Amino acid sequence: MMSTKLLCGRVARALGAAVSILVLGGGQAAASGHATLYVSPSGSDAASCSSAHPCKTIGHAVSVASGGNRIVVRRGTYAESVTITKRLHLVGRHRPTIDAAGLLNGVVFAGPDSAGSSLRGFRIMNADQEGILAAQTAWVAIVRNVVAHNDQGMFATTPTGECAPVGEIPGDCGEGIHLMTVAHSWVTGNAITRNAGGILVTDELGPTHANVIAWNRVWRNPYDCGITVPGHNPNAVSATGVPQPTIAGVYGNTIVHNLVNRNGLKGEGAGILFAGAGPGTGSYDNFVGWNTANGNNLAGIAVHSHAPNTDVNGNRFFGNRLSNNNRGGDPDAGLTRTADIVVYSAGDPITGTVARGNWIRNAFVGIWTLNAHTKLAHNHYRNVHHPVHQG
Repeated sequence: MMSTKLLCGRVARALGAAVSILVLGGGQAAASGHATLYVSPSGSDAASCSSAHPCKTIGHAVSVASGGNRIVVRRGTYAESVTITKRLHLVGRHRPTIDAAGLLNGVVFAGPDSAGSSLRGFRIMNADQEGILAAQTAWVAIVRNVVAHNDQGMFATTPTGECAPVGEIPGDCGEGIHLMTVAHSWVTGNAITRNAGGILVTDELGPTHANVIAWNRVWRNPYDCGITVPGHNPNAVSATGVPQPTIAGVYGNTIVHNLVNRNGLKGEGAGILFAGAGPGTGSYDNFVGWNTANGNNLAGIAVHSHAPNTDVNGNRFFGNRLSNNNRGGDPDAGLTRTADIVVYSAGDPITGTVARGNWIRNAFVGIWTLNAHTKLAHNHYRNVHHPVHQG
């Protein structure tokens, strides 16, 4: 039976790629202070990167910029992959396109020195893996970008790296946007569509916490979840069940005001999923509020635990609008009918889940739980055959 514990975020899928990315350097910085550099398809990388004499490639501007610089990228298409290893602010004017066809990623924020960077106003397409990857960094802002048609490596004749399948479970190539070991960052106002999956939040190399994912439109990512929040690191929870937040875990993240519709319809993806990939993993104490999730293949909001000593406890769901989810059924939970919230454990009981004030429509079961102690309060049901099933 196919398991969602890996489909919407694979266990060690990005470790090799992440380690290779993080050792890359950023080139010698030629600009200083808080200067603004400019990039245009009609420019030259032999130029000064000024407004009158812009660079031709984003990568060159990044290599010569100093920490704190702003890089303004003008309209056009840039066939490149951009890796940022210092604090920079990339601004797209008139929605320039980064076309990463045949390349691993569109944009990568790599390592602690990239903390405080931002990316705003781009179209990022066709990467073999993630459109945007942030790894081992903090205080990054990913704002108002279009991220589409990435994860192309899954269609290769022989998928490799994180795109490679694990047994019967297909690779997902890291989704459109991936936060891996990231803290205090913002993913806001982006349009994310037709990648394998939408947004992935994981902890392979250390804890991922206190991030905000808000006001994004995440729709028609056909193979995986819209927003996936799985624990991958087996050191997030001690052998005695105690969280280890300084070592690993995905916790304290805020997911609000997103539209998450029709994801996973060719695979097995939820609207918003919390899961542990195995013993010692954790995705806990996250907040999900005022999102809209309609027509996803799994539940609009799902919590899955598949192994003992997995902490997916304390997640809270407030004021979400959910309709006609779990369209493909949930084989792990043994649920074949539509359902909008599913909280399920095959291992230790899930505790501390709260679902309050959600608007639930057009489902056979509104809220379905199994081996989970879930507090339900003031939820609203319309066209729901069984509002609550607790088992």
